[in-house]
Amino acid sequence: MSESKTADLQKILRQQETLRAIIESISSELELRPLLTRIVQHACELLDADRGTIGLVDEERQLVRTEAVFQMPPDELGAEMSSGVGLAGKVLASQKPLILGQYGELDTPLQTDLMQDAVIGLPIFWHDQMIGFFGIGADPPRRFAEQDVELLTQLARHAAIAIENARLFAAEKRRAARQRTLTRIGEIISSTLALDDLLQTAVTAVREHLDFAHAGFLMPDEDDPEMLILVARSGIYANLLPDNYRQSIHEGLIGAAARSCQPVITTDAMNDPRYKRIPGADNVQSMIAIPVVVADQLLGVLNVESDILFDEEDVAVLEIVGGQLGSAITTARLFDQMQRNLAETQLLYETSRRMTNAFDVDDVIEAYLQHVAVRGRYVCTVALYEFNDFGERTAVTVRGVWSPDADLQLIHKRFAYIRDGLDPLLDQGQTVLIGNVHTDPRANEELRRLQSESGRPALAMIPLIVRRQRIGVVILTYPNVYRWQESDLWPYQVTAAQLATAIDTRRQQLLLVQSSQEVAVLHERQRLARELHDSVTQLIFSMTLVAQSIAPAWQRHPAEGETRVNRVLELSQSALAEMRALLFELRSSEPPPLPTETGVTLPGITRLRRDGLTTALARHIESLKLDTLQIGLEAKQYQPQPLEIEIALFRITQEALNNVIKHARAKKVAIGLTMTATAVHLKIQDDGAGFAGLPGKEPNGGGLGLRTMRERAESLNGRLQINSVLGQGTAVEAWLPITNGETK
Repeated sequence: MSESKTADLQKILRQQETLRAIIESISSELELRPLLTRIVQHACELLDADRGTIGLVDEERQLVRTEAVFQMPPDELGAEMSSGVGLAGKVLASQKPLILGQYGELDTPLQTDLMQDAVIGLPIFWHDQMIGFFGIGADPPRRFAEQDVELLTQLARHAAIAIENARLFAAEKRRAARQRTLTRIGEIISSTLALDDLLQTAVTAVREHLDFAHAGFLMPDEDDPEMLILVARSGIYANLLPDNYRQSIHEGLIGAAARSCQPVITTDAMNDPRYKRIPGADNVQSMIAIPVVVADQLLGVLNVESDILFDEEDVAVLEIVGGQLGSAITTARLFDQMQRNLAETQLLYETSRRMTNAFDVDDVIEAYLQHVAVRGRYVCTVALYEFNDFGERTAVTVRGVWSPDADLQLIHKRFAYIRDGLDPLLDQGQTVLIGNVHTDPRANEELRRLQSESGRPALAMIPLIVRRQRIGVVILTYPNVYRWQESDLWPYQVTAAQLATAIDTRRQQLLLVQSSQEVAVLHERQRLARELHDSVTQLIFSMTLVAQSIAPAWQRHPAEGETRVNRVLELSQSALAEMRALLFELRSSEPPPLPTETGVTLPGITRLRRDGLTTALARHIESLKLDTLQIGLEAKQYQPQPLEIEIALFRITQEALNNVIKHARAKKVAIGLTMTATAVHLKIQDDGAGFAGLPGKEPNGGGLGLRTMRERAESLNGRLQINSVLGQGTAVEAWLPITNGETK
């Protein structure tokens, strides 16, 4: 074997040994950039080359990007070559190896300082797809041959495997890192339940942890769903957009995502007609808009922008973040609603408690203003209507005002009522919101004049409705043209029904008190009428009868006449005592003191209180001193009862005896008091003339006496029965219930 062949063989063996060492070296490296740097350096060593590059193919953009270099000019690293441009572009276009004696032979050489280099351009394939590129160069007089291409091709096959493994490792590493980042973002998002803080925290976390340059979150306007409001921002959104930034859902990529509820991505923002450019942001290359949707409801749009390219993996990651945001927003809103419900319940309870203790309408209004109005920043006015007999409003009276500047005032300022375009809405219970009273056609001239004088063009009117009638209105005013929000109004709205009910209750209570006073006066008059009839009137009647008999008796015998005069005096003293007792009751709720002296003329009820029912009845019968009428009392079974029962029994007996004396022309009267297990039974039976009428019924046109007897019995849940037969007398019976010795 010749020396040249031996040298060539030894060279090949060295190259194979070097190749094996290179393969072992690159097989142990899993980080892509260090791997590519090691591969290109080993390739140059393997081919005795002076310099080299290795690039990776960007399939989407159809170009080769230099990822690692060995002894190349500084501008080579990161260079991008499209198809046909430079050595890499030439190989990308042909998909075949290329050997050139001089780099300058290319149609479009890019490194002008290396025009004399001999070069090899070699594609790197994985599963028949070009994934990378070798560019190897050497100073003259080095020239490359086919065996160099073959050797580099062997290295390229192993490099492809290593690159793919490194890519898989990088993808898994990136996936794990993204998963950790997503978990961290989820923790950050769920760290607060305050919606504004939550959204700002989320946007900041997306920008910082996912390496997006700019991020923002827009939500639909509650009053105008066609508009999106920027509620959280970071990057250019924070620096270049105003605080009140709004945009239509029909504008830009963000609007497209909001309308379609699907992610929208662009990798060439400046040339995409859908992109809504932000003045001052001129280097945005990619943008992703992720709609946040829960239960088919758009909650908002998460938007990110950057000067680097986004891919589908970025979209997938942001979709996960969008899902986290959707859950967090829903939870935050539920929490906010719960907090509002709790605050509403507490406000209702505290307001109700304060109003319950209010004495009259002014106190109710004062309690409302002190407890509800002071929580806000608006001038709060409570106005009530006046009505005529037909239920029509005739005037409106301002009853109370609370102002942040002047505090609380209770006033009575009356205005004529003028119906206008606001009345139908208020009568339906709707809150009327006016941002500017001077431009709202529903406002009348008087309202505009009043608001001009106060310098408060914005107002909200909350009707006070009770029993389907609007009795007043709560008016909130603001010194500037104003866009009212629901959060501004709910404390006033949730307590409006309470205020209306409390005002109406106090008014009804006032009417009830007035009515009760009238009823009490009537009842007292009726009571006095009964007492006067049952005591004083009867005594006066007896005095009249005795007085009429004095003259005939005196003529018969002076002693008999004197006796009757003394009887008149005795009756007059008894009447006077009864009248004094009644006057004492009028002056005091306590009964008069019981006298202890003997020989004192006592009113019947006073004696009853002191001595009991049977003694009082016996004394009353004795005081009648009727020669022509025999009265008997049988009360052996009777047991003492509460005072109210004994008073009723005494008065019924007193009235019945009076009727006998006046009308019956009887000779005998039997009074019986008996007991059953459940009632006291009183019976007054006479043998007089009787009267016409059905058994058990009062005679037609029964007078006050019969009526008062029945009222006394019924007031104690008892009953009265009167039976009378012409020529056979009358029986009056009363049953008053007892339970264990006590009245029911």
